[in-house]
Amino acid sequence: MEERERILKLLEEGKITAEEATKLLNALGETYRWGPRHVPGPDLGKRIARKVELSLKGLPDMIESSIWFAGSGEEKELEFNPKDRLVIKVVSGDVTIKGDDERKIRIKLRNGHKVSETENELALKTMSGDLDITVIKSQNVDIKAAAGDVSASNLDGTLTFRCGSGDTDLKQISGDIRVALGSGDLDGTQISGEVSVALGSGDANLDFAECKGGKVEVGSGDITLTLPEEANLEITLVKPRKGSILSDFEFETPEDVEEFKFTIGKPKAKLYVKTKHGDITLRKRSEK
Repeated sequence: MEERERILKLLEEGKITAEEATKLLNALGETYRWGPRHVPGPDLGKRIARKVELSLKGLPDMIESSIWFAGSGEEKELEFNPKDRLVIKVVSGDVTIKGDDERKIRIKLRNGHKVSETENELALKTMSGDLDITVIKSQNVDIKAAAGDVSASNLDGTLTFRCGSGDTDLKQISGDIRVALGSGDLDGTQISGEVSVALGSGDANLDFAECKGGKVEVGSGDITLTLPEEANLEITLVKPRKGSILSDFEFETPEDVEEFKFTIGKPKAKLYVKTKHGDITLRKRSEK
């Protein structure tokens, strides 16, 4: 049975509302058709989107077949002890996750869900609806979603996020960040971990309190990076096919090469930056 038919069957059985069914059907359309918000580049953007699509393939079927609890619409709060890894899988819905000093995992939700635990991992699966999650700051989090926005703040652990379509907002993240979006914007403030960012279509705007290197790669969209004046980085820039490179840092842009490097301070890490269709802007971070 195809995903569309499963969603309609859930609606017929009263397990989801008409509004939830609409969101799920829209999520499936975005996941498999990849309607971009910008016109993607012919190569890089499609490759990134395809990789994200493949990583999400089968997600609706897997979640629907595993859900045993039909939500009543009333908000519920689930509580667990911290694990090495928290895994969230959702077809359609926004996810908000924040860290605090309490050694608990608290999850607020309304709809059907499935929870599984091992010694090292807690996994939550849900078809639709928003999730509000509180974890200990050091929690490692892995989120996989077909469609929806993600907001994460005050985390020291590794944050991994893969989504077909949706925006991502990160604040005060000192752990490593791994983000892959088919279509959506990424905004980050007070970032101080290593980053691995791949956007098929969308803008990436990252403000680093400290930069430990990594990669920021966009198919179609602008990249704006705000870096400490003494970032101690070796930066590799790939010239956009359609777009400009703007910088508060001084360096020469060679005319006869597609890719070039420059350094800030005494390099302790490497940062790779590429967009095919869009501008690259490097700004100096104000410490005021």
